Amino acid sequence: MRKKISIFIIIFLLVIFQMSFLPNFFQERAIPDLVLIILIFMGARRGFGEVWKMAIAAGLLMDIFSFFPVGTNIASFTFVVLVSSFLARRFLVTQTLWRFFILIFLAALGTALNDLAISSLIEASRIFSEPAGAGVNFWSNDILVKMLNNSILFAIIYWPLLKFEKLRSIYGEKLILKK
Repeated sequence: MRKKISIFIIIFLLVIFQMSFLPNFFQERAIPDLVLIILIFMGARRGFGEVWKMAIAAGLLMDIFSFFPVGTNIASFTFVVLVSSFLARRFLVTQTLWRFFILIFLAALGTALNDLAISSLIEASRIFSEPAGAGVNFWSNDILVKMLNNSILFAIIYWPLLKFEKLRSIYGEKLILKK
């Protein structure tokens, strides 16, 4: 129980950091998705079965803080984690340097899928609320910059996340041995 609460607190702090601090340094549509990158990393490492609850919690928090219709980020994060977990299980079979580059590619692909899903869901909600809504421009330079930003951010936090995973697994084994 303590582990789940600590993961929720970490996700909450990451959402707050992403929504309040990162917009000061990036353009509106090019802000890196720190929460999405963490979910893609966890989905690739653990699998969809263990990460879907975190994706729903992170999506709900992002919906609340970004003022999107409730369910937009939940559906998007769940879909992206499912796809990235599926692709990771198919392509990440060795522990080589290629694993790192495949994960960066998954982060870029996940960014594009997330933006496409959110744009589609927001456009669908506009159709039902406003009869003549403006179309969403998905393929622009902003999405390419966002994919680049997320790839660079993933490359920066990849090894600290691996160290955190190892530390957490060692700490978890010590707790099991004490009981």
